[in-house]
Amino acid sequence: MKNAVIGRLGKIKRSSVSEEIILLSPEDERVKSIEENTDNLFIPIDLAGDFIGKKNVKVYFDLELYPFFQSMKDVITTDGKSKGVLRLRRTLSGHDRESVMVGDLFVLSSVAGEAEEIKVLSTDRGTIPYHVILTIRFSGGKMAHLEYTFGEGAERIEFEWSGIQTIAEFDSDEMNPITPIGITSLPLVYYAEDILEKSYTADVAFHEQLERYKTVVKGGGSE
Repeated sequence: MKNAVIGRLGKIKRSSVSEEIILLSPEDERVKSIEENTDNLFIPIDLAGDFIGKKNVKVYFDLELYPFFQSMKDVITTDGKSKGVLRLRRTLSGHDRESVMVGDLFVLSSVAGEAEEIKVLSTDRGTIPYHVILTIRFSGGKMAHLEYTFGEGAERIEFEWSGIQTIAEFDSDEMNPITPIGITSLPLVYYAEDILEKSYTADVAFHEQLERYKTVVKGGGSE
């Protein structure tokens, strides 16, 4: 079986060569015809709208694929149904703002429960850097505070869970080793094999859930 993955090649690693996986950047000319020449196509959320209804297409979210998130997810689920607060801060440049936030909402809902209330505060969309704050109340009683800065600075993720039984945190900057010439090496990478395992079928129900989150994020209001 031939699998093709479209994504940021600098972020995707291989843990083995046991399975045939074709890696392509979104700018690769082969992307236009790859769907016809592969059994399964895996795409990032920002390309999801181009493949609605395609049976062999699956969508992945970067947050869910990072190794640190897998560890944090285990901590949160270990706390069970207890209430707690998630705090996520992301600094990004050169990304689709809407797709990043929508993807994070989707992923966090799979861990904390259905998002019942979402409030959005943001600076003017033309401002650089562009700041957005999302506050979320989930069905299980968990809360989330998400902060985004788009437009400047190196990519960074800070993630914290404060539960009744457990407190855990992650900061990508604190894990960056320093090279001999003083340049930090960002550990925010994930594996192609995990993309195959943790992607979602791009069916109608999936797109309806994404559209719900897009409406809230675009409106800059609340739900």
